[in-house]
Amino acid sequence: MESIARWPLRATGLDDAPLRGLPGSTSFAELYHLLRDPRAFFHDRFERYGRVFKSRLVYPVVFAVGDEANRSMLVTRRHDVAFGAGYAATNVEKIFAGSMMLQDGEDHRRTRDLLSPAVGTLAIKESANAVRTVWSHAADRIGERGGGDCYEMAERGTFDAAANVLTGLSLGAETDSFRPHFRGLIDGVMAPTKLRIPLGRLDRALKSREALFDLLRPRVEAARRVEPVALLGKLAHHRDENGKPIATDDIIGHILLLFWAGYDTTASSAAWILHELAYRADWQLRLREELRAGGDITSNGECPQLNNFLFEIERMYPSALFFPRIALADLEIGGLTIPKRSTVFYSPYMSHRDPEAFENPNVFDPDRFSAARGASRAVATKLVGFGGGPRICLGKSFAKLQLKIMIKTILERFHLEPDPNARPSVLALPIHHPSHSLIRARSLH
Repeated sequence: MESIARWPLRATGLDDAPLRGLPGSTSFAELYHLLRDPRAFFHDRFERYGRVFKSRLVYPVVFAVGDEANRSMLVTRRHDVAFGAGYAATNVEKIFAGSMMLQDGEDHRRTRDLLSPAVGTLAIKESANAVRTVWSHAADRIGERGGGDCYEMAERGTFDAAANVLTGLSLGAETDSFRPHFRGLIDGVMAPTKLRIPLGRLDRALKSREALFDLLRPRVEAARRVEPVALLGKLAHHRDENGKPIATDDIIGHILLLFWAGYDTTASSAAWILHELAYRADWQLRLREELRAGGDITSNGECPQLNNFLFEIERMYPSALFFPRIALADLEIGGLTIPKRSTVFYSPYMSHRDPEAFENPNVFDPDRFSAARGASRAVATKLVGFGGGPRICLGKSFAKLQLKIMIKTILERFHLEPDPNARPSVLALPIHHPSHSLIRARSLH
């Protein structure tokens, strides 16, 4: 049997002959246009070519957009696309070497089965107290400064929450000492080359990775000797069916991946929430009144307006615009054939802007998910901001919990409004979030 591990290397060649039957362009200018304005790139190609089109990101690729493409790659034909092999063609292969993101098949199933029980505990009520403490401190800082930059406020809060809940790091100096290393690590994912050039972006990221391993090894060993606290402690105490513990460096690898997934992407959503609330006094009032009525934010069945608001944030502003896969067989999507061995991307951003899936897709309207809309109600299962199917994001429940706690904490204390001097823009890659969105926070008390 031919090794799947070799396919990304062969799929990333410069030959676009296998894709000549597909609409689109494989001009070397495609990457320039994507990087210059990623969101405009998707809208333009979608309007010109439809839901399946070829492009070039150094090497020829295919983008598949819409509900049919998402269902095919994430559910019905998930065995015909390789998740791990897709990421192996990127710098994830070096930054998160050995992680679940690079696994497929039985290897992935075993790792997910290992992590699921521990990660599942992050979403239950016992985790809420730690997150409330983090966002209470964040609200204190916001109040002292009278507001600030949406992304900077969101990034600080979600970093502290992830550090505290995932690793057990104490808030303050201990957490702050880890911050530059994590930022350096994540920055390397978008390095322009997989070659480690001295002093280059990838080189700096790998040095940050080494520093994080050095810092976390003593914590893992210490966690083995005490009652399990946070995800790190739970993994430190785990034993397989033969009574064997997880190797220390394997635990750290899992922690770093989950930290990235649970922090950077949640910071994106949190920033968009602050931005939208500042510009929508009506939704501030609606959510504040619902939360004051005493709904249980840890329950998905209560606070329907809050749930719908978060659905719309996910729909309009997914943290990643696209995700890679490798086709293990020919894929038929939208009447077109995506050839075996192609690098194929699905796009939460453009799929959520597809008018066949969502009416008036470029309008921010949380009420589209309301039961009051009846038959015209938007279907939340068409959202893929957290992925879908068996490989749906492990940290989804924890992310939603944190965002709800953030909203409740902020709206209890402040009225938000845009800073009139702000000139907000959008940073779409690598993580999609508002940039230079300055807001003011006026105390309600």
